[in-house]
Amino acid sequence: MAGQTLTSTSVPEQRVCELLAPLLRSREVGDSIAPSSDDGYIFSAFEFFLPGVLREIHAEWRHESLDGIYPASFRKTGDREIELIGLALFISDQTLTPLHVRLQLSPDFDCVSWIDLKLGERIDGECRREPYGSAKASGTMLHVSNRLDSIDWYYHVGYGEQRS
Repeated sequence: MAGQTLTSTSVPEQRVCELLAPLLRSREVGDSIAPSSDDGYIFSAFEFFLPGVLREIHAEWRHESLDGIYPASFRKTGDREIELIGLALFISDQTLTPLHVRLQLSPDFDCVSWIDLKLGERIDGECRREPYGSAKASGTMLHVSNRLDSIDWYYHVGYGEQRS
């Protein structure tokens, strides 16, 4: 879908833009983003937005959603761009899986101009899921940032075109 932008902006996407814009405007490229308690709802906004992106390609996401995002790294990577690395919690069975999101907001900060979303690690053809609160899940969180290039991502969805 390179070169295309969404024709309409969903409510979850609007919420991501609304919460992300001030965080991006107040930071330099390379800065970590540690949302204050007032800004912490950005991860809740991602919980609603990311499943919608996945539903565009993967039919099983019509009956799945996220119940939490646990960032290991959240930073500004470019003009209007972020990278989020961590774990996502499936709502259906309360299990965790690796997450890597890169996205850029439009010049007006009113929509996502491009996104690269990776979720879940493929192990023996299945999406690896670790029970919430398990020691194994905690270890996965600590190491996901160091393994981004070696993870065989179960879901990988992207759209739009990166703009300068």
